[in-house]
Amino acid sequence: MRKLESTLFASFLAILVWAPLPFASNRPWAAALLFALLATLLCGWLLLYYSNRVDVDVKIWRQVRLPLFLLALVQTWILVQTLPLPRTLVELLSPRAFEWHIAQGWLSLSLDPEYTRFYLLQGGAISLGFLLAVLLVNSHRRVKTLLSVLVFSGTLQACYGVFMVLSGLELGFFVEKYVNVGLATGTFINRNHLAGYLVLCLSAGIGLLLSQLASDHSNSWRERLKRWLKLALSSKMRLRFYLAIMVIALVLTRSRTGNFAFFTSLVLAGGLALFGGRRFSLRVLLLLASLILVDLMLVGQWFGFDKVADRLQQTELKSEPRVWSNQNTLDMIADFPLTGSGGGSFYGVFPNYQSEELHGFHRHAHNDYLEFAAELGLPATAILAGFVLLALASAWRLQSQRRTPLYRGVGFTVTMAICWAAIHSSTDFNLQIPANALTFIIMLALAHVCRHLPSFPP
Repeated sequence: MRKLESTLFASFLAILVWAPLPFASNRPWAAALLFALLATLLCGWLLLYYSNRVDVDVKIWRQVRLPLFLLALVQTWILVQTLPLPRTLVELLSPRAFEWHIAQGWLSLSLDPEYTRFYLLQGGAISLGFLLAVLLVNSHRRVKTLLSVLVFSGTLQACYGVFMVLSGLELGFFVEKYVNVGLATGTFINRNHLAGYLVLCLSAGIGLLLSQLASDHSNSWRERLKRWLKLALSSKMRLRFYLAIMVIALVLTRSRTGNFAFFTSLVLAGGLALFGGRRFSLRVLLLLASLILVDLMLVGQWFGFDKVADRLQQTELKSEPRVWSNQNTLDMIADFPLTGSGGGSFYGVFPNYQSEELHGFHRHAHNDYLEFAAELGLPATAILAGFVLLALASAWRLQSQRRTPLYRGVGFTVTMAICWAAIHSSTDFNLQIPANALTFIIMLALAHVCRHLPSFPP
């Protein structure tokens, strides 16, 4: 029966690679398929569990009970947004929603209950990803395999995106691109979302690389030469090559915040890693310095990092549409502070707040924080923030308390991913994209899981 459980884990990894392929699963059919696949895996695991063929690590389960409760609480709230409620209750909780409803009888807190149900399905898929990561990533070997698969998926997206730019074919997911032509987008629609996905995969790869640092201190030149030759032919050099490919694609996205968030999150997570183990590590410092210098000075210059720098220098906040968008979204939040306008309803409600200076149709806010607050309300947004902070605390404990190199590497990976999200979410909506949100939440799950896994591979 071990083979059946291993098949579930292999299927889980396959879904992680699949999720970014069909336009980052940001289409109704792709999001529904993603939910169906993950739900099927969970059903398979439950069948094995109730037939006593798999079990759950009690320590890990205790560790994730609070994060799972917070996730369930948010999903329950989204469900409540769709339910018919007495008119007096809706008027009490959300006066603006009551004012805008035109239906008779009982009303919903969401101004677009049908789309909020679809939003609930998307959130369900992401929550299932977190739960399945807890249930299936249950060994040292599987943690390493999961990180390796994320590196593979990121490299696949990077190679495809770079090839499309350099060849001039400009295809997305089997269709010709109609936006971001001449820029790397992979199978994503938006270059900024490919940039976000690449940073997540880069953080997984760098965490793996950190876990493979040599621990011997031989002073013999022969031993050093032997070690260097071994390094040149090792999997570490292949991993470093994959990271370089992803950095090339990241630069070719020309995403300002994506590139800024990558290097900033690398520095922030690196600083925490240097002191997380309560002792200074020269090897970690040299590795992080090489990542920044080689990628920024060599790879970046060859593939146009100067163009990204120019975009950053030419940015004027006063003329940025995102600044107007954020201000208009704040006005929207002021009308729905407690309950939100309904999950996924931004596209329909925001035009009522859109100023004359802001042109075009806005499917999402260019700020994840503000969009969550506008659609779900401030209390639900605070719960989501608490969910992320719990993972950050676990990541810190991995680096400060665990001695297994891989688990310390996971601590770095999760810290870097959270730093990236904190920065990039201020100017874009990566966490509204199913593939990116799923990858991010699975990384958060690893922070909790690795706190209680055995110190050595079983």
